[in-house]
Amino acid sequence: MNWDSIKTYVVLTLVSLFYGINYSVLKIIVPDYIGPYGFIVFRVIIAAAIFWMIHSFNREKINWKEDGWMLALCALTGVAVNQLLFYKGLSLTSAVNGSIIMTLTPVLVLIWAALLIGERITRTKIIGVIIGLIGAVIILYQPDTILTSGDWRGDILVLVNAASYACYLVIVKPLMKKYRPMTVVTWVFTIAILFVLPVGSFQALEVDFGTLPPKVWWSIGYAIIIVTVVVYFLNAWTLVRVNSSVVGAFIYLQPVFASLTAILFFEEVFLLKHLIAAFFVFVGVWLVTKKSSK
Repeated sequence: MNWDSIKTYVVLTLVSLFYGINYSVLKIIVPDYIGPYGFIVFRVIIAAAIFWMIHSFNREKINWKEDGWMLALCALTGVAVNQLLFYKGLSLTSAVNGSIIMTLTPVLVLIWAALLIGERITRTKIIGVIIGLIGAVIILYQPDTILTSGDWRGDILVLVNAASYACYLVIVKPLMKKYRPMTVVTWVFTIAILFVLPVGSFQALEVDFGTLPPKVWWSIGYAIIIVTVVVYFLNAWTLVRVNSSVVGAFIYLQPVFASLTAILFFEEVFLLKHLIAAFFVFVGVWLVTKKSSK
């Protein structure tokens, strides 16, 4: 494994870490202080503004006749549908059900990659995805709640959200090869405003910012700056260097980091299942990345 591969995998691990922490951070914001759709409006608009400030220093022209429709599709699948359905789905079903369904994303990435861009699905990748999925299920499985607190309507919305984000990871890759990552994510978030504004504008207008405590402001800053701006750019950066299936495989690390965050900062108990699940997850990710690095 060369140095470039190591850097890419370190970045993907950081992305999973940021997402994992975000599960606990979002509980501070939504829905007690800001409605889910309203918060998505703030995330997308502020992130787009930040991307434009960065992009203005080194602008790159887009071939709109050839790639405009693809950018719009990326905005729809990677930002609008992805975020709107995820929040709505979690409001209808349990967090356990939603988290388990989200770990199907790497499988969906493999399927989309094979259907849309002809990416080869190797036996090693399939084994790695299955092993990682086992680890994710172990760490999230709670027999007392998983059978009683879920709702099939929410489960379907979360599943469609996972399929949408998996599709985004595949279709955005050709654009990353053609344009700079910052150019792509800037336009993706800009176009996404047109999709999320009609849905979440009413909730956004209801927010009373004067009553928000400091912990909520810090949480909002983390969710927008780190999880939205930094994470989307880092994901774009990695898609230039590895296959979409590799980026998708690292999603299995998110429940590991989410559990560690809850244990360290939210007084949850460390169980043997966390150690076992982490082993399965890391082995699964290693198998997927090992094959692709050759």
